[in-house]
Amino acid sequence: MNKVIFLSHIINEWTPLYGGEKSITVKKVKSIKKGDYCNKTYWSFPAHTGTHIDAPRHFLDKGRTISNLLARDLFFKKICLIEVKNTKPGYIINEKDLSYIKDCELLFIKTGFEKHRNKALYWKNSPALDDKLAGWLRKICPSLRALGIDFISISSLRDRELGGKAHKAFLGDNILLIEDMKLSSLKGSPDSVIIAPLILEEADAAPCTVLGIYN
Repeated sequence: MNKVIFLSHIINEWTPLYGGEKSITVKKVKSIKKGDYCNKTYWSFPAHTGTHIDAPRHFLDKGRTISNLLARDLFFKKICLIEVKNTKPGYIINEKDLSYIKDCELLFIKTGFEKHRNKALYWKNSPALDDKLAGWLRKICPSLRALGIDFISISSLRDRELGGKAHKAFLGDNILLIEDMKLSSLKGSPDSVIIAPLILEEADAAPCTVLGIYN
């Protein structure tokens, strides 16, 4: 029997958001304990909440949206996991950190920074990706279709200009971005991965459930 693990964080009212935004609300509108016939809740949150996927539309006005993605775009069989250990706050991950990468469809960059997820540091001074990585990775990994990270965004709040360039470089090359992932339980590359976003009409991003499958 296959082993399947979650690579997504649970979303709740305390989920950290980029820039320290506080815009997640959960309201109970019906409660069995209060005499209603069922339990019912109302959720409100940004598209970039928790473990989420950025579509090209996030930084490219004519790029694909979440609802433009095909099911096959979200299934991966060639996965590469690279650990960038002891990553400091604000560190810019570059080619040297990924020197032993192999061609893959999906790249996970595991830094361990998710241990700070319950602190302001997580969104105030996260690691980031160098904008030059996208072009370099495309040469090394011609099959690359998506990249996942265990920090809040490939763009650090300390250098949003670089972050914007990085987003445009990756998304402009149709490399999907999965941010704020739960990679702490990942000990090796899964045999396959399924990314299942909320299919929001014309959205630039969406929260997603990511499943790692081991044969």
